[in-house]
Amino acid sequence: MAEKLIVQGFKQFVGKHCETSALKRVLDCHGLSLSEEMLLGLSGGIGFIYWYMKLMPSPFIGTRYGKGTDFPRNICKRIGADISVVETSSPKRGYEELKAILRSGESAVVYGDIAYLPYLAIPEVAHFGGHVFVVFGLDEEKDEVYIYDRGRSPVTVSLSDLEKARGSKFPPFPPKHRLLKIEYPSQIADLGTGVKESIRECCQNMLEPPIKNIGLAGIKKWADIVMRWPDQFKGINLYGALLNGFMYIEISGTGGSAFRSMYARFLEEASFIINKPALKETAEMMRQSATIWTEVALGFLPDSWPNLRRARDLMIEKNRLFEEQEPGALEAMTKINKELDDLMGKAAEDLQKHPTFLADVQQSILKCYEMEKKAFTTLSSVIE
Repeated sequence: MAEKLIVQGFKQFVGKHCETSALKRVLDCHGLSLSEEMLLGLSGGIGFIYWYMKLMPSPFIGTRYGKGTDFPRNICKRIGADISVVETSSPKRGYEELKAILRSGESAVVYGDIAYLPYLAIPEVAHFGGHVFVVFGLDEEKDEVYIYDRGRSPVTVSLSDLEKARGSKFPPFPPKHRLLKIEYPSQIADLGTGVKESIRECCQNMLEPPIKNIGLAGIKKWADIVMRWPDQFKGINLYGALLNGFMYIEISGTGGSAFRSMYARFLEEASFIINKPALKETAEMMRQSATIWTEVALGFLPDSWPNLRRARDLMIEKNRLFEEQEPGALEAMTKINKELDDLMGKAAEDLQKHPTFLADVQQSILKCYEMEKKAFTTLSSVIE
């Protein structure tokens, strides 16, 4: 018999990051209201990783701390919630686990591949299975699944689209039908201990990274590597590296400026929670760092190269359409994809000339390194 399961009680807002917005939505439903910035901070906060393997067309630039499901586990531990992560290779079991949560009257925090979620209007070659969203209902007779992502309003996908997204085997981060089972506390635990612990973790990861492509060492290494991109990546792949560099920093669910703006606001909140006024000074340093990160992002698609500038403007508009979810958003986003496809060849041809603007990007990355070295050294001494 076809089932219809829908959970009510969501507040509409535009989320900054997929995981923090998903967790905020389900926590808000239980009267456990925390800002996305606080959730980010409690997870372990910000970070850096430069990751490239030869099979990848362009490098991945990560600017958040917390690997895989450590991110939500840390948050739940520090607010007093119990969490278990369910993974399976079986689509049938994955679907039954999802329905069991919905039958209990709870919505589900679910992982999926962005390439198989039509409302994102992502090219099918752009696989990323670490995306997180909330499934708050389904109607088997209508073949509809009801989702809250980062956007202001809910969206729908078909049951088969959801199954493909959850069962994708493409790297990186195949989702394995992953979802979170959360037992919500009656009230938020005292955050003081978790705030201190998470800031210490963040500082250690940035100041004493386990390998040289992580943390501050990774940022410094990246400054050297970026000048070699024209030799390492050719044509469309170089264009992809520049476009992704902008997206990873500025619009792909980072709250802008590589999560640094969000982390600055977390530090301000934390200063009151643990009575450390000096954290406000480190928050100001983090805001300065955020400005430099945006400078890096804009430098990848500079005004002086018209086709790159146009690609930047289109990506910003596409992100706005997704977040606001106005009528006709998907059609407009699809139209933008067509123009971006048309731009690809022109931009790749432009890049046959040596992109001298990468020297400016390198200097911005080095400025970022110096600012964050100062910020994290100060933050480490404040939180001791």
